[in-house]
Amino acid sequence: MTKALRTLLASAVIGGALLSPLANAAGFHYQLDLTAKLQSDEAGKLNALQMSWIYDKELSAVLMDGEDLSEANREATLKKRAKDILEGLTGVGYFTTVLVDDQAITNSEVTDYNVQITDEDRLQVNMALPFETAQELKGHVLKVVVSDATAVGLATFLTRDNLILGDAFDKLCKKPELDQKQVAEMDGHVQMADTMTVDCR
Repeated sequence: MTKALRTLLASAVIGGALLSPLANAAGFHYQLDLTAKLQSDEAGKLNALQMSWIYDKELSAVLMDGEDLSEANREATLKKRAKDILEGLTGVGYFTTVLVDDQAITNSEVTDYNVQITDEDRLQVNMALPFETAQELKGHVLKVVVSDATAVGLATFLTRDNLILGDAFDKLCKKPELDQKQVAEMDGHVQMADTMTVDCR
């Protein structure tokens, strides 16, 4: 991949999570490994989803190409890159839909986030996805659906253990069930949807 193409792809990822046709034309595809944890308020209601997104090595290299990661500037560089990435994710709804009893609940804009680089040189984005209204889960079924509508990215929970219930919901709800299925195919890219189902009835 040429440096010019890497630069264009980085701009596409940040500007709209690869919504431009550029990525398809270049045959670019990437993977995000996800972990999420249910967050509760003082009343024991679900008020946010803590999410960790770990990008594959190729996309991590694209996003950090040319960035100053020297000891003196590393923190500022990662803070700026985190802001850029979150602006792109905001435009696509963070690839995430959360439903209670099959009714989508509205999230607020993410303000709590950061970016790290793992020991394997992979970019890790950590964020809390808050909800406009806290949700009572007792007696209800929660679903967390993650999918990239462009079919360029594969955002996936590796196992059902990648959704953590946390202390507030561990005894209230059954262990999550993970369903992974193909929902569409566009320009040779397969769109997948990962659905975590948590039964709290």
